[in-house]
Amino acid sequence: MVEKRESNNSQQGWRNNMLRKVIGTIPQKATIRFWQSPHFWIIVAIFLFDTFIYYVDQSPWATSPPFTNSFFSSVHDLHRTLFLVPLVYAAFVFRVWGSLIASFFFLCVVLPRALIFSPYPDPLLRALIFVVAAAFISLLVATQFDRVEREEKARNQLNTAYRQLKESQEQLIQAEKLNSLGQLAASIAHEVNNPLSGVLIYIQLLIKNITAGKLPKEKALNYLTTVELEITRCSQLISNLRDFSRQTQPAFEPVNLNEVIEQALNLVAHSALLKHVDVVKELSPTLPEVMADLNQLQQVFINLMLNAIQAIPQGGTMTLRTLSSGAGEVRIDIKDTGIGISRENIQKLFTPFFTTKKEVKGVGLGLAVSYGIIKQHKGRIEVDSEEGKGSTFTIYLNACNNEER
Repeated sequence: MVEKRESNNSQQGWRNNMLRKVIGTIPQKATIRFWQSPHFWIIVAIFLFDTFIYYVDQSPWATSPPFTNSFFSSVHDLHRTLFLVPLVYAAFVFRVWGSLIASFFFLCVVLPRALIFSPYPDPLLRALIFVVAAAFISLLVATQFDRVEREEKARNQLNTAYRQLKESQEQLIQAEKLNSLGQLAASIAHEVNNPLSGVLIYIQLLIKNITAGKLPKEKALNYLTTVELEITRCSQLISNLRDFSRQTQPAFEPVNLNEVIEQALNLVAHSALLKHVDVVKELSPTLPEVMADLNQLQQVFINLMLNAIQAIPQGGTMTLRTLSSGAGEVRIDIKDTGIGISRENIQKLFTPFFTTKKEVKGVGLGLAVSYGIIKQHKGRIEVDSEEGKGSTFTIYLNACNNEER
């Protein structure tokens, strides 16, 4: 039974492919009046030719050369089969309504001969059987072409919808990135302000000491080294923020997850400081790399870290942990000691536009976008939470094998 079903599917697929190829060579249903189509006049010409052949053996010509004992004087049942050509042609070009009209004209052609000239018994029945059979064949052809054309149109619409949807998974990612960027910008403004204030103080000290002529070389180098470190730190923060905000196409490459987490943490560190959240890092030094888009993973980690920080109302701990979980997977835990998530809300966490944030205004896209990014990376994300005790978001990603590196 299975083999028979597979054979039937194969035959149907072959028929559909052939129909699609033929449809590709034939114009779509005419939007102009049918007599303006060249195909209509070709069908008319074929009809006239077939009608001539059908009636010529009833004329004096049939008994004189060159028609004697020729195709023109043969059995007229054979002549009737020639009308299949214009009927099928009409079904090709004009589909069902063309098939019906052509069948009607076929009936009008055969009825006079059946009623006036035919020597056979029951001539009308014989003619009607031919007309019905020919009409059935042409209608079958027309409906098959209509079906394949509808399927092709639906397939094209589906492909278009998939393409538009993909452009929309990308627009959502950028929208959530901009939302996170707004939160980060305010936090980093404070983070950058502190070292810049220190740089300003050291520069003022340098100016004061140089003016007074009391600037030992060691002291000057110490001041300048401190200024360099603070400026480098500011530059790195701004560089990370710029990379995060940039909209780029996914680029998969071997990525060190610990480095991505460190970069993400640099961008949210001041938010944690303002909320009195201690950050505990338990990053495995032997963690294998993963094939990933660095910017997209950074967005996921920033989203989850910000959520963890915002879930801790009056100080607490956020733990960042990486380890190999076996079976060629890498595991990332982002754990907080915050307010936790209710059981009913856990089921809705990854739904677009769903948010549990009250103090901080959220659009409810962060977790939905993060979920989509992890799925795109062929990974998974899980949540374990208890109200009043905190939450743990766990991400699993496939580790790189030697061939991927």
